[in-house]
Amino acid sequence: MNALIRPGAVVIFAVLDILSSFWLGSSLDQGSDPTPVYFLPFGLTFAIWGLIFSSQLVYAVYQALPSQRDRAIHRRIGGWVALNAALTALWNFTAGSAGQQNSPDFQPLFVVATVFILVGMLFALTQVFIAFREMHADLTPRDRALVQFPLTVFFAWLNVAMIANTTAGLDAVGFTGEPNGAIWAAVMLVIAAVVASLMIFYTRPGIGTFTYTGVIIWAVVGIFFNNFERSTLVAGVSVLVTGIVIMAAWLHLSGRTPFVRPGRTVRA
Repeated sequence: MNALIRPGAVVIFAVLDILSSFWLGSSLDQGSDPTPVYFLPFGLTFAIWGLIFSSQLVYAVYQALPSQRDRAIHRRIGGWVALNAALTALWNFTAGSAGQQNSPDFQPLFVVATVFILVGMLFALTQVFIAFREMHADLTPRDRALVQFPLTVFFAWLNVAMIANTTAGLDAVGFTGEPNGAIWAAVMLVIAAVVASLMIFYTRPGIGTFTYTGVIIWAVVGIFFNNFERSTLVAGVSVLVTGIVIMAAWLHLSGRTPFVRPGRTVRA
């Protein structure tokens, strides 16, 4: 992608993500009440979107600086970041158009559509996540703070959001899993723990590990608070998953995992 078009697209879509988030309105619960779906985190947990959007904008400005535009890391990930940001804006508009569940104007198919959009978002940031591992040796301390941190936060959140969004999509069309909804949520939490542990092991020990682990813990703690008064099973499994994720991070940071092959060096 052209050295001017690529960074410009990243900036434009990062701004569009922030603007389009206002279209969500009450469709995205960020209040202080529990949400009705077992796997979804407590409402306030979604405040992480503020960090995601603001830090993404910081990255967008950083990669657009004249001294940064032609660097290998931005050439490698810029197109994927722009694609993810464009899909995020589309997700915001689609989710906002669904309306409030249980209201006369609710459109469940829009919620289902967000699941497929999020698949594209996750695929795009997976390419970025892979690039961070392969180009680890070329990232400067500034890169780790302004590039790796914001995009890893986004990627980690999408790992949880993929399951939560799918659950919400099924719930929107009437597949709640009841009377075994709590059991299904517990199973999905276990699956999330396995996926998260593998992703932690894949990171290069450092800021990527800490960032990814922190976001997953934030999400799982949110699920705990969403369920501790109504499902002992889901709340208990949430505590277990938190412990598993912390243990995985500790093992990885202490060098006791097999993902230790050196990363490919690409000149910045």
